[in-house]
Amino acid sequence: MIEKKGKSGRAVAVEALLKQEQEGYSNLVLDATLKKFQLEAREAAFASAVFYGVLERKYTLNWMLQQCIKKPLEKLDAPVRAILQSGLYQAVYLDSVPISAAVNESVKLTRQFRKSSASGLVNAVLRKAVLIQPQNASFSNPMEKLSVRYSVSMPIAEHFWKWYGENANHILEGFFEKPVLAVRVNTVKTTPQQLMESLQTEGWQAVEGPIPNSLLLTGRGSVVQTEAFAKGLFHVQGLASQLACLCLSPTEGSKTLDVCAAPGGKSATLAQYMNNKGQLLCTDGAKNRVSLIQSTVSRLGISIASASWQDASQPVAAMEQADFALCDVPCSGLGILAKKPDIRSKQLDKMEELYPLQQQILQRTASYLKRHGRLVYSTCTLNPQENQQQIKSFLQANNNFRLVQPPWIPHGAILEDNMLTILPYKGLYDGFFIAILERCDK
Repeated sequence: MIEKKGKSGRAVAVEALLKQEQEGYSNLVLDATLKKFQLEAREAAFASAVFYGVLERKYTLNWMLQQCIKKPLEKLDAPVRAILQSGLYQAVYLDSVPISAAVNESVKLTRQFRKSSASGLVNAVLRKAVLIQPQNASFSNPMEKLSVRYSVSMPIAEHFWKWYGENANHILEGFFEKPVLAVRVNTVKTTPQQLMESLQTEGWQAVEGPIPNSLLLTGRGSVVQTEAFAKGLFHVQGLASQLACLCLSPTEGSKTLDVCAAPGGKSATLAQYMNNKGQLLCTDGAKNRVSLIQSTVSRLGISIASASWQDASQPVAAMEQADFALCDVPCSGLGILAKKPDIRSKQLDKMEELYPLQQQILQRTASYLKRHGRLVYSTCTLNPQENQQQIKSFLQANNNFRLVQPPWIPHGAILEDNMLTILPYKGLYDGFFIAILERCDK
């Protein structure tokens, strides 16, 4: 480990990568590492860029490095491996870093991490690896090509090839687009025009998004540090999530359910559709996340929402006779690789455990609806077994429900039997699935 005094962003990025191998959640790992070393803003930003960049391109970087090393990359000392990954990322993907600087600074890091004996290897491997071009390489099968070129684990590559074939190239390429910063205007307190003007005074530029009351922002710093955020004039929410809420569109005075609601962004949007009038019951199966819902709705001045800890697959009498329900179930997350690069390393060995839980939550939530009640089932994954097949299984068991066409279809999305699959597009959308179910008892 490096000393705290006089660190560079490069060194802290390597430190965070080492912790990431052991602990998992990238945002928590990076936040803790930055807090520990207290870099100046510019160095902290560089460390963050390198850290997340390596996670995003890890499988590509590892393949390039492996072409230049005789022994398996995983057999190298962890600090040496992290130094190689971060150095190669800088040399190949950061235009602001000359190749010579990326190599030389990486060699210096071997001394900081007490791995001086590896300095010659780091120097030689990086100088060779930067010349390798994965886009021109030949691979033994389409799945290996997907894994290397689009930097995903082999199980994820196999998954996308199985379900999407050649279109998997287009889909996985879309996850390299930088996600836009989308927010939802808190219509309980303000209007889009008023919020745009307020944010502009704080150095943020905003344009109206494609979903009603959405804005797309550009600016420097953190938008959650703005005065407009502190006043509860908006919350950060992806466009696909906003579309799920639009598809439900609960009305003023209704009884609406939001199961699996944490951290509360969709709950807040639903309350805004209801003009903060009616009853909004928000539950989540993770007890430690219920406070996140409470914090979100409180900051936004929403009074109709109540948050509680509840297993969504189990019956709750208070939820009966609902008008609307949002069922955003736990999923594999294969639609949000652009926002959560850790998911790129998933092995998918536990994915099938989700299927019965998702169906139980859907069945239970649907049982609460009144006649003509509406339910939206949504996921942030691109897996037909979690999406279309769940809806088909539900409809086979419940002939008193029908699918309703979404009110709006994003560019490039796929509509199949009124079920909507949103593909990543120019950073605007996550991969997402939405199905609108309406109870139609005679």
